[in-house]
Amino acid sequence: MKKTLWISVAVLFLGVTAMAEPPTAQQGGGRPSIFAPAVTPTGPLVDVVSALVTAFNNQDKAYFQKMIAPDAVRFDEDGHHMAAVIWMSRILSATAPRKLTVSNVRVGNWDTAGWAGFNYIVAETGRQLKGTNTLVFKKNGNDWQIVVIHGAIDTFAGAH
Repeated sequence: MKKTLWISVAVLFLGVTAMAEPPTAQQGGGRPSIFAPAVTPTGPLVDVVSALVTAFNNQDKAYFQKMIAPDAVRFDEDGHHMAAVIWMSRILSATAPRKLTVSNVRVGNWDTAGWAGFNYIVAETGRQLKGTNTLVFKKNGNDWQIVVIHGAIDTFAGAH
């Protein structure tokens, strides 16, 4: 009886242990990566992001007045929020020219809404600002408009 009880406890322990630890990659299993795999983004919002970068680098305020919905909001990594049109106007009004480059662009869209996310670098004389942006879009007629911007700063390098 004692022998049967000990065998049952051992089998139960081994079963619980086996369930708690998924197989490793070497065992043909492993945990999937939490990071999205590399992709080549496609669709209309890829062109929108490209046009947005060009307009930013040309300090084209008129483009952003049309592109950003009047009620759009911009959120930063600290939870601050402000009207997106005002935020963009302030950035484009800087006297030192700024150059925006983006990488790791991701997009998704449906009939009347979509999103884009990317890493960015904003370079100006003597410093760089690096981070990530996520944009949410709505379709307004044939045009896409930004309704939400979430921006997070990763690093601020150079002279301040």
